[in-house]
Amino acid sequence: MKTLTKSNPIRFIMLGGFLGAGKTTALLRLARIYTKRGLRVGIITNDQAEGMVDTLAYREAGFTTEEIPAGCFCCHFEKLIEASGRLADGLKPDIILAEPVGSCTDLVNAVITPLKSLYTDQFVVAPYVALLDPIHALEALSVTGATGFSRKVTYIYKMQQNEADIVAINKTDQLDPAKLERVEALVAQNFPRATCLSVSAITGAGFDRLVSLLDEPGEAGLNPAQVDYKRYTEGEIALGWLNAQVAVSAAAPWDGNAFLMVVAQSVRAGLIMGGAQIAHFKMRLVDEQGREAALHATSNEGTLALAQCIDTPVSTGRLVVNLRAEGNPETLQQSVETALKAVEMALEVDCSIERCEAFAPNPPSPPPPERNRIRT
Repeated sequence: MKTLTKSNPIRFIMLGGFLGAGKTTALLRLARIYTKRGLRVGIITNDQAEGMVDTLAYREAGFTTEEIPAGCFCCHFEKLIEASGRLADGLKPDIILAEPVGSCTDLVNAVITPLKSLYTDQFVVAPYVALLDPIHALEALSVTGATGFSRKVTYIYKMQQNEADIVAINKTDQLDPAKLERVEALVAQNFPRATCLSVSAITGAGFDRLVSLLDEPGEAGLNPAQVDYKRYTEGEIALGWLNAQVAVSAAAPWDGNAFLMVVAQSVRAGLIMGGAQIAHFKMRLVDEQGREAALHATSNEGTLALAQCIDTPVSTGRLVVNLRAEGNPETLQQSVETALKAVEMALEVDCSIERCEAFAPNPPSPPPPERNRIRT
C-alpha cells in the first residue's frame, strides 16, 4: 500500500443500506461533489457475484473503480484492504467511497473498527451512512404496515440502520411532506442513536448537509450492532441472487428501449408467479456505439420505467442483468430465461446468454477477534 502519513491519510467513506436504497446514485453524486473540490476519488464496489451494473456505471462516469465479488466486505476484509492498496498505489486518492453488498450488516464490527484500530496511518474513517428507501421503511418499521419481505429479510434491513452513525432517508423527491414526516418519525423512534437526515440522490437535496457530516472530525462507528448471526444467515439465504450477461443481435435494427421493457415486464411477472419479492432489479443495455439504456425496479409493484434510453434503433448490444429478490434462485433464473425467450419472439432478436449465475449467498461469518486488536 502507498505510504501515507497521519497528515495525509485517505478518507474512507462507506455508504451502506438495503438493496434498492439508491446507493449507487448517491455515491456517484458524492464522487462528483468531491471531484469538484479538486479531490481524487476512488470507488470500491462489492457483490456476491461478478458482473455488476454498478461497477460499469462508476467506470463509465470516469471513476477508478475496484470490485470485490463473491462475498461481502465483512467476510472479505483482506480483499477490501488489497483493493484500497491498489487504488492508493495507482490513483493515489484523497477519498475512497465504498459500497457494500445491499444485504450486508455488522459493518461497524467487521470493517470500520479494524480500519480504525489497524490502519490508523492509512485511513481516516468517516461516519458510517446507511441509506434508506422510505417506502421499504414504511413497510418494515410501521406497526401496521405489511412488508413485502419476510421477517428474516427485514431483520437485516433493521440491523443495517441500527449500526449506522447517519441514517439518510433517500428518494425524498418521491414523497409528499406528510409521508416524509411519518418516515422521519419512524426512523427517529427505531434508531435513536443515529443522526437522521433526508436527501435525494436524484435532485441533490440534503447532500450539502450529508457532506458536512461526512467531513466532520470525530469518531466513526459509534453504534456497533449486536448481530444474531443465526438470524442474519436466515435472512441472507432467503435471498436469491442472479447476475447475467447476454449478447443480443438481429437481422434488422431493433428498439433497445422496448427490448428492456419487454424483458422487465416478463421477469417481474415470472417472479410474482413464483412467489418471489423483488429487492433490486437492474438491467443495462449497451449497443455497438456505446449508447446505453437502463431500467431499475425495487419492488413487485409500480410502473416500470426506463432510467436511460437509446434514441435510435440498435443493431447489436450487450445486456447485463442484476436481480436480487427474496425467493428461490431457480425462480429467478427461470424468470430471466423465459423473459429472454419472450423478447426474442416479440422483437425478432437473438439473445445468447454468455454467463448466468443464480444462487443464494453463503452464510456470513462473524469477524475474527484479531481484526479489532490495535497493531503495534
